[in-house]
Amino acid sequence: MQPGFFYELAGSFAALGSAAAWALSSILFRRAGDKIPALSMNFAKCLIGIFLLGAMLLITGIEQVSGRAFFILGISGLLGITFGDTLFFKALICLGPRLALLVGATAGPVVTVILAMILLGERLSMPGMFGVFFTLLGVGFVLGEQFSLEKSLEKTEKKLIPGIKYISLSILCTAFGIILAKVGVASVSPLQATFFRFLWAFIGLALWGSINGRIKKWLLPFKNDFPLLKLIFSAVCVAIFGGFWLFIISLKYIDASVATILNSTTPLFIVPMAAIMLKEKITLPAVGGTVVAVAGLILVFAT
Repeated sequence: MQPGFFYELAGSFAALGSAAAWALSSILFRRAGDKIPALSMNFAKCLIGIFLLGAMLLITGIEQVSGRAFFILGISGLLGITFGDTLFFKALICLGPRLALLVGATAGPVVTVILAMILLGERLSMPGMFGVFFTLLGVGFVLGEQFSLEKSLEKTEKKLIPGIKYISLSILCTAFGIILAKVGVASVSPLQATFFRFLWAFIGLALWGSINGRIKKWLLPFKNDFPLLKLIFSAVCVAIFGGFWLFIISLKYIDASVATILNSTTPLFIVPMAAIMLKEKITLPAVGGTVVAVAGLILVFAT
């Protein structure tokens, strides 16, 4: 077998590992979400991330990076983390977590695949296309089996249009952020690329908070609350070294379109984790959706 095959295999498993890490960090962040607002979590995530990734770089060594790569990765961080995550948090408030995640996990990868084809010249074979379809279909089943759309729309009728706007903008920002990260990581180590993205994202949030005078408000919930700090620190560690870093590794070795599809399987990992950690019941539709999604993944891998 050629070395390229092993790199592609490593990239694919990195994307799936990233999805699993996002599932675990989502559960941890959800526990913290009862105590602090979303922007506080995003700001804390970026702040802690800079120190953790910076410490790792001091140990592993810092490579010389071109100004072009630094700029591209920086814009990627601003789009994907500063704006993408913040807009997604706003969509969560308007639509609720189930509907926001359903739209984001199904429409998001499709937009990224289209952009990757247009901007990066990536192509998927016909079996790969079917694999994408079945993967997203399975993810949709897993997310939607406990979600009543009619009841949700009744509850969020006044916030539906703003919520759709927020989630649409979030999907676009995240997709463009992924495309830029794919370009930027080509000449940079995944660890250093992740650090640059977080650095720019933190600067963006800090400027935003300074202009609006909200930084103190974002940090206030953490004051004298060690259990909350411990929970956030654990969630951030999993999100950074599992979610972000592994995903950047996958972008380095496989197409952005394939990496995004594999990374969209987070809900499949949430099902067993929620059953173990949150004692949630595993339902038959969730199992069926997982089987369909896995079949789609096999087709994606086969191409």
